[in-house]
Amino acid sequence: MKVIQVKCPNCEQPIYQKQRDNMFHCKNCGTIHYRDMKGSHTVEYEIADVNPNVRGRQYYIPFWRVYCHFNIRSRDVEGGYIHKLATKINGGDNGGMLYIFVPASDLEASTFRSMAVNLTVNNPRYNLRRDFSNVERMPTTLTPEEAAEMADFVAVTLEAEKPGKMQYLDYELKVQETKLVYLPFEQGPNGLQLAV
Repeated sequence: MKVIQVKCPNCEQPIYQKQRDNMFHCKNCGTIHYRDMKGSHTVEYEIADVNPNVRGRQYYIPFWRVYCHFNIRSRDVEGGYIHKLATKINGGDNGGMLYIFVPASDLEASTFRSMAVNLTVNNPRYNLRRDFSNVERMPTTLTPEEAAEMADFVAVTLEAEKPGKMQYLDYELKVQETKLVYLPFEQGPNGLQLAV
């Protein structure tokens, strides 16, 4: 296991990480940042509090919460997630503002799809906390730019959700904001379960 040392761009304290993670969390000042060819970038983030009734092993899984303007130009959709989503979009039946949750960690394709669809259709409600309280944090592998591109994939996944029914959707998706959200999950007998 390789230990990576970087300095926090905010407070200049060394940051030590035992796992490979694209996001560096400074325990001293609480900032999270990532680095690319253009330099260091501070990331807005939230940490959801764990439900106090959860007793199993817990993990924080990172998600990019992508705030988008979702404009439906034309469609022929009956049932499925897009129909449900269209009725929930803040702005009306033909579009408006929408939160799309993009898993930011390496997950199996079916788990990625399931989490993205379920959290986008049913945005989680949670209380915030200031730190990770020694709960293991899964590494973040997607940058905000990659998450913005993946938001479009999640929208297409929602469209194709109803099998055996030809659906048509002509839409435009414009990303307004991305925020890193750490959601707690409990490892249970049926896999990972949201623990907010």
